[in-house]
Order: sequence, then C-alpha cells, then structure tokens
Amino acid sequence: MTRLKNLVLGGLTAIAIGGAASSAFALEPGSFDNRLNGATIGLPLGALPPPGLYTGLETAYLGWPGSGAGNRGAGTYFAGVANAVPLLYVPGWNFLGATYAMSVVVAFYEVQVLGGSPFRANPGVLGAVDVFANPTWSPITLSWNLGGGWFIASGFDFMAPIAPVAQISSTNPDYWTFEVPLNIAYINASWTLAANDFFDFNTASKGVCCLGAGVGGSSVPGNGYRGGAIYYGDYTAVYKFGKWSIGPVGFVEAQLSNDQPGGGVACTFGPGGLCGHYLNVGLGGLVGYNFGPVDLQFWVTQSVLRHDAIDGLDFWTRLGFRLWAPEAPKPLVAKN
Repeated sequence: MTRLKNLVLGGLTAIAIGGAASSAFALEPGSFDNRLNGATIGLPLGALPPPGLYTGLETAYLGWPGSGAGNRGAGTYFAGVANAVPLLYVPGWNFLGATYAMSVVVAFYEVQVLGGSPFRANPGVLGAVDVFANPTWSPITLSWNLGGGWFIASGFDFMAPIAPVAQISSTNPDYWTFEVPLNIAYINASWTLAANDFFDFNTASKGVCCLGAGVGGSSVPGNGYRGGAIYYGDYTAVYKFGKWSIGPVGFVEAQLSNDQPGGGVACTFGPGGLCGHYLNVGLGGLVGYNFGPVDLQFWVTQSVLRHDAIDGLDFWTRLGFRLWAPEAPKPLVAKN
C-alpha cells in the first residue's frame, strides 16, 4: 500500500479532470464538448488512493503558441487558459469487491481568438470569453485490484449545463453529457502505466450557446442539434527514479457516430462543415516530482493527426495533495 500511496496520493488524485475546459479549439466548427482531451494524462485512474479527501489544481495552456492547423482559418488561431479544481472523496467503502469513490471537478477558462502571427509581440485579440465550465460529477467510481499491480475502474460521470440560458456568445455547452469511463492502470516499483478511456453521449443543444453561436459568432440555429458519441483516450507510461518521474504520453479523441441535425442546421461535410467525423491524436512527454505531501506534474502535447479538428501545442501543470485522512482506529481496550 505504501508504494501505491506514493504514486497516487499526491497529484495523482485519480479523478477525471473532465470539465477543465471546452474543446473549442479541437472540434468541427460550431461543436463544443464537455471533456478536454489530454486532461487526465498522468493520472492512473484505474487505481484509487487510500481513504481520504483529495484536491489540487490543474492548469492548461491551450493552443500556445498557436501551432495547430487542421481547419483553422488563415491568419487566425485560438488560445486559452483553463484551471480545474477537483475534489475526490474515498470513504473506504467496498462494493462488489471494488473500492468506491465520488468526485466533482469545478473549472473555469478563458478563450481568446487572435489574429496575425502567434509569434508577434501583440498579435491582436479579436475576441475573448471568460467562462465557468460545466462541472464534472462522478457519483459512482469503482476500482478493482486485479493483483500483480493491475487495476481497473469504471462508473458513471455526467456534466450538466450550469447556465441553460447562457449568452449566445458563450463557448460553454448548453447540453448534458453522460459518460461511461473504463480506466486501466499498472503500477509497480518503477513504472506507472495508465489508459484512461471515456465514452461520451450528449443530449440535444438548446441553441443558446456554442452551437447557436456558430463560428465567430455567426448565427446558426442549433436548437435540437445533437453531436455524435465521442471516445476519449488519455495514455501515460511513466518511469520513476527517486522522487522524479518521466515518460511519454498521448491522447486520442474520435467521433464514433453521426451528428443529428436539428433546428435548421444542415449536416454539411468537409472543411468548415458542421457534421464531420472528427479525429484528433496527440503525442508528448511528462515530467513529475514528488515533494512528499504535494506532487507536481508538467506535460506537453502536440496534435500530430487531425481530421475536422483544430488543435496544436498544449502545456499542462498539475499540483495535488490530500486534504484529510481518517484517523487510525483506536484500540477498544487500552493495555496497562
């Protein structure tokens, strides 16, 4: 348990940082989702930490310095800064042979649309939006210890719109997302391997936010428009030596089913189309350091394969620690 505690306790709070930001820079035009690709890199979500209350701070610098391409408009690029605060509670309960946990992630972010070269000293901000992201609620997380260092976890997550009558210029999704996670982890004395997989299913948009705003604030009647099912995979292979950890990371984001048009939205395809099957694959590396009570991670990802997607170079940091732990049980009878 000591080894598992050291690997998972600090920054590895075993929680999906799903609501870190809208993927406004990673999807087909006019479509925005409730999960951000790459946000759970570095977290062995298949294994839960010991009983206690955990939190931390994850920060993402997205699209800097705007190196992505895909369907990005000429002379324009997207950039954003997102912050997420998770709260994970592991009560020490067991169900069906698994350890139970519950969690919530609260996040906020700023999206900027900039013109000109991203390397200019003052590229010019064409527009900016500050948004509280839809929280990610995980009322049920179950983790099974399979033995030999292997763990598997699943459960149920959902993201509910916090502003159903949001301004039409908001990038915050105005629909619900229901999510089924399937996370696998392998942990031994030197390695932590993690495959965090999520399958997202969205309800229909009400046309009051991102889908209604379209691209660049254009008017697109999105009421009734439903995005297709989405697969997210975040992958980590970390080697630990002393208090340091280092290794390759990556992510996959892929649309699994067709969009369902509604409210006058036509399913057009190709560059700028509203109903393409997008695909986004990224690779990168992670470096971490265990300070003891606090764990620090830094990683970078670069989108290397895109279809109907906009993405680029992203930087991430994560701090994590345990807020509270149950006291050790006291003996019922004291020795003389």
